[in-house]
Amino acid sequence: MTSNPVWTMEGNILFPTPVFSFKLQDYQVLNQQLLETIYQLKEIEEGAKRTSAPLGWQSETSLFDLPQFQGFKQLIDAAVLETAKAIGYGEVKMQSDRCWANVNPKYASNIVHDHPNCLLSGVYYVQTPANSGHLTFHDPRNARVFMQPRVTSFTPYIANAIDVEVQEGVIVIFPSWLKHGVAPNLSESDRVSLSFNYIFFRPL
Repeated sequence: MTSNPVWTMEGNILFPTPVFSFKLQDYQVLNQQLLETIYQLKEIEEGAKRTSAPLGWQSETSLFDLPQFQGFKQLIDAAVLETAKAIGYGEVKMQSDRCWANVNPKYASNIVHDHPNCLLSGVYYVQTPANSGHLTFHDPRNARVFMQPRVTSFTPYIANAIDVEVQEGVIVIFPSWLKHGVAPNLSESDRVSLSFNYIFFRPL
C-alpha cells in the first residue's frame, strides 16, 4: 500500500494459481527403490507412445495399480489431500487417476502441455542431476500476450513463464489446467521422475 496527498493506493492479487511443493525429509531409500523398479519396467515394457516426451521414455500409466508403488501412492495421496485442503477442495472426494514414470536421457525434454479432464496433477523427482532440465510453468491467460510493452524490470505480474528448479525428494502439485514443460536434459545422466493425475469423484 502506498499513499500521497492525492490518494491511497492498494494492490490486490486476483485469481492466484496455486503450486505446492513437498520436500521429503528422508527420501534416499525411497528414491533408490523407485529407481530400481522404474528401470526394471523400462527393460520389460516398450512404454507408452505419448508426444509430450519425443526423445524420452514414459511408462504405461497404471503404476498406482502395481504392488511396488503402493507405499509411494499413499505418500502422494496424503500430499494431494493437503493440497486440496489448502486450495479449498477439502470436502471434495478425490481419487487417483494415472501415474507414470518419465526417463529423460541427454537432450530429452517435455513439450508444453496440460492434463485435460483432471483436477490436480503433479510430479515427484527421483533422479535430477545438475542441468537435467527445469520445470517451466506457463501463464494460462492467453489474452495477456495480445499486447505486451517492453519492460526494463521484472516482476511476478509480467512473467510469461516461470522456471522451477527440480530437486530429488520433492513433490510438486498444481492444477491440471496449468500448462507446463521440461527443458532439455543437458547432463550425462538420466532425469527420472514420476507424474500423476487426480480427479474428483463423479457418481454415476
